[in-house]
Amino acid sequence: MSLALAAVGAALAALIQSTTVPFVAGDAAELDLVLVLAITWTMVAGLEGGLVCALVGGLIVDVLLMRPLGLTPLILSLAVGAAWLMSQVASRAIYPAIVIAALVLAPAVSVAINLALGVLTGASSPDPFEGAFAAAIVNGLLAAVLGGLAIVIDRRLHPAPERAGW
Repeated sequence: MSLALAAVGAALAALIQSTTVPFVAGDAAELDLVLVLAITWTMVAGLEGGLVCALVGGLIVDVLLMRPLGLTPLILSLAVGAAWLMSQVASRAIYPAIVIAALVLAPAVSVAINLALGVLTGASSPDPFEGAFAAAIVNGLLAAVLGGLAIVIDRRLHPAPERAGW
């Protein structure tokens, strides 16, 4: 899949994440659409597309939520690198690897962003670990849906070569 499509998808995910999700979810778990898209893209289509998703989506989220510019893309890029390493270890079982990566990386990214915001802005946050478990569950469920859809689309666009039947 092309890098331009990754950038457009990340921009749409960042817009939805920054404008709609906070009003729907309220104070519940953080649904990180850009993170789940970047993880899924990395594990299904490759590292370059995942990094494009992290960079474009993270910059848009930073601008719309008035965070320090570059904080979210940095943390998302580290998460994409970790997801790529997980995909190299689990090269045959991509679908479970996508869900496990989202379950592990979503709370880590949430805590890292909350801690970095507290350090950079000087504002004291009550507890950066507060919604970590709920973020893991919600983002894991989203990864289960988005990962399955991405694998089906990728296999339609790039069918496996036929093997000789002996």
